[in-house]
Amino acid sequence: MKRAGLVFFLSLMLLNSSSCAIGAGEPQYEPLFLINLLSPNISAAQNQWTLLVENQLHRIGIETFTESTGYGYPPASQLWAYPLIDYDYIPTYDEGGYDVYFCEWTWSFDWDPFGLYDIPSLPPFGYNFYQYQNPNYDDKLWQYLSTHNQTLQNEMSHKMQNILYEDLPSITLVYPKFLYGFKDTIVGVDTNLSFESSLHSEIWDDPEDHVIRYAMAGDLKEWNSFVLESYYDNLWMQTIYGSLFRRNLNTHQWETYLAVDYEISSDGLNFTVNLDPNAKFSDGSPLLAEDIDYTYELHTTPAVGSSRYSQVSTWFYDNNSIQAVDSHTINFNFTTINPFAPSIMSFEIIDKSEVEPLISSFGYSIFIDIPLTGNAQDSLVKSCGPFMLDTFGAANNTAKMVPNPFWDDSIVSGGNQPLLDELYFKFVSGASTAKTGLISGNIDIVDSQYYLSFGDFDSEGVEARTADDPSNHEIAINMRHPIIGTGELTPNGNAEAAKYIRKAISHAIPRQVIVDDILNGLGSPGITPMPPVCVGFNDAMQPYEYNLTLAREYIEMAGYELTEIVETTETPTGTTATNFIILLLMIIGLTTIIRIRKRKR
Repeated sequence: MKRAGLVFFLSLMLLNSSSCAIGAGEPQYEPLFLINLLSPNISAAQNQWTLLVENQLHRIGIETFTESTGYGYPPASQLWAYPLIDYDYIPTYDEGGYDVYFCEWTWSFDWDPFGLYDIPSLPPFGYNFYQYQNPNYDDKLWQYLSTHNQTLQNEMSHKMQNILYEDLPSITLVYPKFLYGFKDTIVGVDTNLSFESSLHSEIWDDPEDHVIRYAMAGDLKEWNSFVLESYYDNLWMQTIYGSLFRRNLNTHQWETYLAVDYEISSDGLNFTVNLDPNAKFSDGSPLLAEDIDYTYELHTTPAVGSSRYSQVSTWFYDNNSIQAVDSHTINFNFTTINPFAPSIMSFEIIDKSEVEPLISSFGYSIFIDIPLTGNAQDSLVKSCGPFMLDTFGAANNTAKMVPNPFWDDSIVSGGNQPLLDELYFKFVSGASTAKTGLISGNIDIVDSQYYLSFGDFDSEGVEARTADDPSNHEIAINMRHPIIGTGELTPNGNAEAAKYIRKAISHAIPRQVIVDDILNGLGSPGITPMPPVCVGFNDAMQPYEYNLTLAREYIEMAGYELTEIVETTETPTGTTATNFIILLLMIIGLTTIIRIRKRKR
């Protein structure tokens, strides 16, 4: 483990003096108890904030030792896959389990925490390795996942967040952000939606020339929506394909797109969706219910090799579960209630009248044809969205879109054509090349996946714009730990005392420092496991403030008596003091190297 320890030590050196000095004027206290910090070495940033958190816990009487698990995640056998042989629950780290675990969860805009905090998902049945048990939370979760009513979902979501905020089975650290580079005249682009490849490209524009050239960090390698898995190919595809539903520009809730309305049966299993009677493909042929029916039939045909085969098969018994009632009405019969059903009904629509004869003539090999070539030609990328594919260069990795001439017939368009005349998605190799292209005017948008910083976009005529990543970094708590989980070994000996300790830990975390100094501004302080960009986030909630005094008060409320360590030497002042603090933390980092090891069990 020496190499992992060195990574932690070097990560500490990356912290600037402001973050190093956090809490430096606070007194030190005799250790009250010892816990392990299990921290995967997945990034320099996580190494830094793990060490920062460890240092802060020492200031409220909690002694720690960190185990870095090398690159990637720790053995599942310590967490959700604990064998439940010596213990019928996940025990402490010393007994083969864990105490606390630094981890990250990634969500979609639809937050679905089923399997993490609910009682039915306790190991070995699910991923509730927190071993959190709260019937009140489970009740709210069940209501949240059993309704299509967005108002009720938001209400239950708020209550679930309040419960998790109070009980703290997980202590959320930060929500990451990503950075785009933009020509400063570009309008209409919601970066949060772009990050999720859920574009409203019809309102994108550059008023100067009505052309946008979008630089992507990955190449074009997927040819149609049936084989789609890449974030990069999804960008250009979302400008041409139409769907029944899409994300609302402001709320990110699902809304009708090429559907005009829908009805839900009383049992919540059947959706009757009415199509826009004016919607057309780019050759003027009408969009029909049979096109949607056939689209889903292909997704469940094994020979197609659809990347969504299992997803569709999970929610529908067979092809008869999706049926065209008439030319502009279609039924979706789900196997069970899906609170996020529009996400399954928002797949990209193809024209049955073109694709079915091609499959009869050439077989399913057309699904590996490069767009506008081979036997498929443009049939599998035929547009009923705002744009149509004009040229596709597999060699130069560029997709060019132009407006669908029949888009203004659709109801959703309001009789308007897209604002852009041309839209390009192009693979540009290397962040420096993409940045140079933006500054020179050859590129209009630089994608977030180049991982550039604010300073890269300080030239005249360009600007940085952020996107919220629907993910959260957290400290997972073993709720069966006898001190920080059940509280049975605290002086007070109860669960309330354990909750006080968890609150003390949360108040000891300088989240804003993590955002400002470790993430270089690309993040926001964590509150609950639900990221702010998700639908139903409770924006009235605030992060636990960084307050070591309050943290120590919670420690004392758990029954502990803090004993201050009396310094025998005078602390230097001024610049010397800063150097002294940095040296002190370097020593702590060196001590961490010695402590980072696998304890005997």
